[in-house]
Amino acid sequence: MATTTNYSWTTPDDTDLVKDGAAAIRSLGSAIDSTVFTNAGNAINKTIVDAKGDIIAATAADTVSRLAVGADNTVLTADSSTATGLKWATAASGANWSLVNAGGTSLTGAQTVTVSSITDADQLLVYFSVASSASASSFVTVRLNTDTGSNYNYTGWRQVAAANYQLGNTAVEDDQAATYVQMGAQNNSAGGFMSGFLFISGCNSAGVKTYWGAAGASADTIGGRSHIIGGFYDSASTISSISMFSSSGNWDNGTLYVYKTA
Repeated sequence: MATTTNYSWTTPDDTDLVKDGAAAIRSLGSAIDSTVFTNAGNAINKTIVDAKGDIIAATAADTVSRLAVGADNTVLTADSSTATGLKWATAASGANWSLVNAGGTSLTGAQTVTVSSITDADQLLVYFSVASSASASSFVTVRLNTDTGSNYNYTGWRQVAAANYQLGNTAVEDDQAATYVQMGAQNNSAGGFMSGFLFISGCNSAGVKTYWGAAGASADTIGGRSHIIGGFYDSASTISSISMFSSSGNWDNGTLYVYKTA
């Protein structure tokens, strides 16, 4: 017997007797009826959607449902807590910075001041204001996770202004396997101070964390100092604390602020 191309329904051959025609037609009709019925049962009915923008989403294996159109300017977002695993949500507006240490942390009374309990930080912004040590010309440095190992690599540019504030000598700093990030040095007068920032990315990863920053010191008899720094921290640990370390003497002034984005 001959068959159709797509569904292989049985059809009469050209040589079949006329008396077999009715049976052949019934067989073909039954095959068509069964196929159409099965396909109709598997089809998604168009009445499942009700409004412009509605979409069809799965709620389980071989099961679908309507997800109503969202509000204007919302975006489709995965959410395993919903029936369809999807929802309409407000589009993200970019990274939101939050202050880890409310009000800032005072830089006084110790050589190292630490802001700890940092969690879920994708990026960190370390900002220190009017930092000074009881020891003139102390280096202002930052440590991550209170790590004193040789895991910091940085390069930077230093410029010193003469006493009359004209540009003076410059130098390039390059330190590999250092035990801290050096932000610069406060000047050599008793009231000298330094302010600056350090931006750290990849804080929540298990790989290398990159950073860059800048700082400037108040002027004194040898001139003010400016620093620009960049490098990376080679550690598999995520960042959980930020420390300000004075290379000489305890901190006697300043405030440390630590901001993060999740």
